[in-house]
Amino acid sequence: MKIGIIGAGDIGRLYAKLWHKAGHVVFLSARNPDKHRDFVAGLGDGAFLGTPEEAAAFADVVLLAVNYPTVESAVEAIAPHVSDKLVIDATNPLGYDAKGQLEALIPDGDIAGLVMAEKLPNARIGKAFTSLWSGYVETKSNVTDPQVAMPFAVDADADKTTMAQLIGEAGLVPVDIGGLADSAALDPSSPVWNVVLSSDEVKQRVAAFRLNNAA
Repeated sequence: MKIGIIGAGDIGRLYAKLWHKAGHVVFLSARNPDKHRDFVAGLGDGAFLGTPEEAAAFADVVLLAVNYPTVESAVEAIAPHVSDKLVIDATNPLGYDAKGQLEALIPDGDIAGLVMAEKLPNARIGKAFTSLWSGYVETKSNVTDPQVAMPFAVDADADKTTMAQLIGEAGLVPVDIGGLADSAALDPSSPVWNVVLSSDEVKQRVAAFRLNNAA
């Protein structure tokens, strides 16, 4: 699989490394690619570096992993190159206010995955890799004996298969929580957000979250 990764922060670099190790061809991109040449060179053959436009055009599947305050420029760059492609949204709609306090960057009640689908209407949006800090993944993922769950949401069955495969190849347990409209449980700060959980614990917490929000 050819995977384009938009954003070379902790999330982008981590999954580039894990998926390259699993045998995929990865194309890491950043606004300043030269800063990441040593990292990509260290991955070896089958790892490329360039701009977001180049990564999106190259890829079969795109991982969008930029800081949310820069998401508009990233979306503008990749939009012409992701028609009918699976774009896995690994962004969290958070930023910092003038006082340095974390704040939501989408209105209360909005679902981040659906907001992204509006930004990229020609792509097939999936949601994953947002609910668990990259540091947890780096220390707790285990390809041979995965224990830590990574919930995901996407609409098409074929995309569910792809996302489950990529999660498993990153050493995590894929947990399908439904379609994109059902993905509110992946957004900050639900009971599954940024917590190390087993598959059963994710399912229980998602069910409780949905029950509470339906009341």
